[in-house]
Amino acid sequence: MSLISPEKLPLLLHTLTETPASLSFLLTPESQLPHATPEAVLILRSYGALLGSTSLLSLWFTFSSQTDPESTRIFSLAMALYHLFPIYRAWARMSLLPRTPQTPKPKKVLGGPRVHFWVHIICFLSLIASSAATTK
Repeated sequence: MSLISPEKLPLLLHTLTETPASLSFLLTPESQLPHATPEAVLILRSYGALLGSTSLLSLWFTFSSQTDPESTRIFSLAMALYHLFPIYRAWARMSLLPRTPQTPKPKKVLGGPRVHFWVHIICFLSLIASSAATTK
């Protein structure tokens, strides 16, 4: 018998993906948003705490024997929904933001937008598949 059931692996992937992001937003918010106002830094740190909370919940759903399949399925769907927004953010950073020769190239944080895009696509798809595989 394995320690983690296969349908819970995407939750572990979420934790492994979002824990470094959480720490980045909490400890170095200026790496996410250079020249941020003090108010923006507070929002970024709050976002980091929220990511940390989802990571903690994901760990609990991954390893706890006290979770029921329906709760795990709903939580997986909620985390999949979350991953749509980092996908959009990465896509926007790659394609929508105007670039001119005078525009400084943004600093890559945790791999940059291409890495973020694909990591979040994988998280999204695996969480959707997991929620479909989790039986009542």
